[in-house]
This record gives sequence, C-alpha cells and structure tokens, in this order.
Amino acid sequence: MIKLLKNTFFIIADFAILILFILWYITTCDYEPLIGIIATFVVLCSGISLKFLHRPRIELFQKIDGYGRNNLGISTNNPNIIRLGIDKPNIHWKLFWDFNIEMRNNSSVNAYSINFDYRNLPIKTHIENPIGKIEPILAHDKKEIKIKLIQEVESNSTVADKYLEENSKILMNNVKIIIKYKDENRITYYTEFIWNSNTNKFKLYNSKIA
Repeated sequence: MIKLLKNTFFIIADFAILILFILWYITTCDYEPLIGIIATFVVLCSGISLKFLHRPRIELFQKIDGYGRNNLGISTNNPNIIRLGIDKPNIHWKLFWDFNIEMRNNSSVNAYSINFDYRNLPIKTHIENPIGKIEPILAHDKKEIKIKLIQEVESNSTVADKYLEENSKILMNNVKIIIKYKDENRITYYTEFIWNSNTNKFKLYNSKIA
C-alpha cells in the first residue's frame, strides 16, 4: 500500500509540475517552459506506463486429457422393433472430455484473489469442477487444474463416437475465460483466455461484451 501511495504521489507531483510549465509558457511563450513541458510529459507518461506494465500476468494453456461417453438409457425415439446386432438404436449419452489447464503467473509480481468467469458456453453443455476462487499464485509459479466438459446428446453409438472426436473444438469455438486477479496493492487486472487458440490477452478492464 505504501508503494502504491508513493507511486501515485509522484504521478500527481509530475502532473502538477506539467500544469505549472504550461501556465508559464502561456504567460511568456519562452523556450524554457516548452522544454519543461516536453520533459515533464515524457516523465509522466513513463511513470503511468511503468505503473501498469509492472503487473501480475496470469496465462492459461489447455490440453485434452481423454474423453468418453456414458449410457443414460435408450431413447423413446426408436422403432418398436430393434433388430439385435443389425440396428443401432438411439441412446441418451453423456459425452465428456477431460482437460488439464496449466495456469502460470509469468511475471515478477504475485497474483491474489483469482477468479474465473466462463463466457459463451453453448446450451446443453456445462463444465464439471468449475473453477472458482483460487489461492494466490506467486511470481513465476504455476498450478494445474483439471476440468470436465459435458454434453448430453441423443444418437446411436457411431454418431456419438464421431461427436467425441470432433465436438470438443466445435463446442468451445467461441468460449473465453475471463480471469480476474489483483496485485499486492489490490489493483485489479484481467486476462482474457481464448479456449481453442490457447491465446491470452492482458487487460485493465472487464468487457461485459461476450
């Protein structure tokens, strides 16, 4: 907190000096205050940039760790007579994909109060073991989290197996995870993780637009 107050004080002081140089230049139109304006402006911009560049940087990387299907019972949308070994009846399936998520703090600043928010999950699809609040991640440290993607479908076994091979990427095509976290000064930062591309975007605000 002391560090935050100190940095904020210097930024306010530089801004006040900049105002004084501007008033001096308006009054006299001399070169000296103009040089002072330029120098102070550069210092002020550098201070603000460093304040936000020196931040925790939470990054995610996901990889699939297996998949499968559970039989939830035969569908009522089948012919009255099913020929054993010939017909493939429709079944209610629970399809699942297991993922490992590596979460790394790629910075020299500790990250605290870490929260996850999933965006754009499709209908009839959900995440088991959803990620809630996580304990702090120290500088350059990492954690591994396991989650399960679930989709319920009605199909025969051949179609269900095709879904298992293809549907995880289709289902997660527009999915993002917004990671919210704080530094030791309680300033809030965000990372936007794009699931299928395994890319991370660092932000200073939380866009509500999916």
